[in-house]
Amino acid sequence: MEKNNHSIRSSRLVLWMILLVALVVRVLIFIRFEPWDSTVISRQILIFDQLQYHEIARTLLQTCTFQSEFIPFRTPGYPVYVAFIYGLFGEQPYFVLFSHIGLNLLSIFLMYKIGKELFSGKVGLAAAFLFSLDAHHTMFIYYFLTESIYTTIFLLGLYTYIRGLKTNRLLFFLLTGFVYGLSMLIRPISQYYIYGIFVFTLMWYYKDWKNGIKWAAVVIVAYFITIAPWSYRNYHTFGHYAVSNIKGYNFLFWNASYFEAKRQQKTIEEINASFIDTLKTRGWRPDSNPFEKERIDGELAKEILTANFPDYLKMHLIGTVKIHLSVGTQSLTDVLHIPAKKWTEEEKYTNGVIPLIQKFFATKTIYEILLGSFVAVFLGIVYFFAAIGIWRMIREKQILLMLFLLGSAGYFALASGIISYARYRLPSMPFYILLACFGMAFLWDKYQKKKLSAK
Repeated sequence: MEKNNHSIRSSRLVLWMILLVALVVRVLIFIRFEPWDSTVISRQILIFDQLQYHEIARTLLQTCTFQSEFIPFRTPGYPVYVAFIYGLFGEQPYFVLFSHIGLNLLSIFLMYKIGKELFSGKVGLAAAFLFSLDAHHTMFIYYFLTESIYTTIFLLGLYTYIRGLKTNRLLFFLLTGFVYGLSMLIRPISQYYIYGIFVFTLMWYYKDWKNGIKWAAVVIVAYFITIAPWSYRNYHTFGHYAVSNIKGYNFLFWNASYFEAKRQQKTIEEINASFIDTLKTRGWRPDSNPFEKERIDGELAKEILTANFPDYLKMHLIGTVKIHLSVGTQSLTDVLHIPAKKWTEEEKYTNGVIPLIQKFFATKTIYEILLGSFVAVFLGIVYFFAAIGIWRMIREKQILLMLFLLGSAGYFALASGIISYARYRLPSMPFYILLACFGMAFLWDKYQKKKLSAK
């Protein structure tokens, strides 16, 4: 008993040390970034998607309604969070970015809890430590984007789901559906993941199929109840019962655009301009119903990609591989204000893996090469030990759990596909880290046993 209490106290001490070091590092990066500086705000923070979230939040705070031109293109979760922070502290983006540090620390803590629930306290501590070292999960704290809050909410949903499977308690399955619904309202990439949860629940309870049907139904119903108010709002306003109209836009102006840019050897801007001309001939207008515009976008994208499907599929799968390998130094150097050689979109995303590696070492600054090397080593460690973890779980006949973790990672990587931003790898990393830490724990236990037997 005393030995167990000592082990628990030691684990808590290690966890608090991980959190404390992570906090110090993130605060120092925050100071280095200087998000209160007007130049940083105008040139790095309030640009592109980040500016949209800022404007939606300000409108929401001032009018208590979603009147922004970007709705329903953007889901309400992150703007509501930003508006809440603005209401408490003032309309300064750096307050939001500083709050991201707290969200990231909570994600580290959740990684510990998830690893402990799935495997052991040892695996939980290793998962928390590895997650705290993920450079991109750290650097995207300082972007006015959904990454930090989405990761925290998603991991919370994963934790409640695991607790539900272990305890068979209604509360945890209700919370799982509710929390995953919130994650969908923050970032629509979750829209199909819930069906994977539904199927996995049925598979997990295959020997107790009545409970399987019951708990799967509870999760899916709680999920749809959570997203229903926003979907009804869009139905009432635009005549379409849906969460967002972003899917058709992404399908055309990301997937089809990047594919056509490579196929036709043109710039992405040229391709997008030609898309706009074609859309206008089909009745697309800037002031049209946003969901009708999405329908037209999706139809054009489907025509283009269907006509060249084998080539597109190949490029999509290559993009999935590149997501796993991308060192994404630009997002790191931007935050740290380190000299960098920036590439065009065509240079980054329409070249193969080997040419990109050669170009990286030939053109990047020494700072980028050092940062990229750190990320590459980190990824190498995670993937290597994840492979061992997968092998060990197969040997221990934990195949269903392994497929859930690996399938979850694969879902997010495949969903992004052709656009190989390191940013799009972030939702997959917790699953790879959990697999890796299981592999590490297995090798450590094996080493300890060999050490004892040698005495």
